[in-house]
Amino acid sequence: MATLSDEELAYFSDVFSPQDDSTDNALSRHSLSVATEVPQVLAHILGNAKLTLLAEISYYRLWFPLTLKIDDLGQFSPELGIPEVIDMRGGERSWRLDDVKNIKVMDNDTAKYVEVLSLSSSGMTIKLPQELSAKTPRLTQLILPNGVHLDMVFEPVRTENGVMAAKISAEGESREILRQFLFSEHKAKYSHLYQNINR
Repeated sequence: MATLSDEELAYFSDVFSPQDDSTDNALSRHSLSVATEVPQVLAHILGNAKLTLLAEISYYRLWFPLTLKIDDLGQFSPELGIPEVIDMRGGERSWRLDDVKNIKVMDNDTAKYVEVLSLSSSGMTIKLPQELSAKTPRLTQLILPNGVHLDMVFEPVRTENGVMAAKISAEGESREILRQFLFSEHKAKYSHLYQNINR
């Protein structure tokens, strides 16, 4: 486990000093902390992040990949990546977008499109096509509403009542684009939680 230097700790102490929050309502509680060890459940989603910034907003944890750069004057300059949104209700899991619109998956082998019913950065549910009924990982493309195609591996997990649940894995730029899309959707859906957060 990596440790922060005294300078790094002082920097984060200044930047993320606690604010006075007199309301004891779960929906209005926000907190920030720095983690030097990425939780195992998030390691494959966040990629090679060594430092993370954890922001807790209501029932959600936002894990921001964090890099520290040193400028020409020797000052630390933090760069936040796109966060992974974790839903803490009922256990720790990636936040799932349930009201999906205009998102499809295209199987690379069959070139057929399938409607996505729900989506997170680690899994999805789809309307079950016969072509994807095998329990083997497949290379697919996720097509977002703006027309962007993301390469990903799709691995069926279970099927019930014509709906298939699958694990997904995207790498590199595809992973970043998917995380940005989901974070934007989370902010739009829960805009009231983000109102009092300074940018």
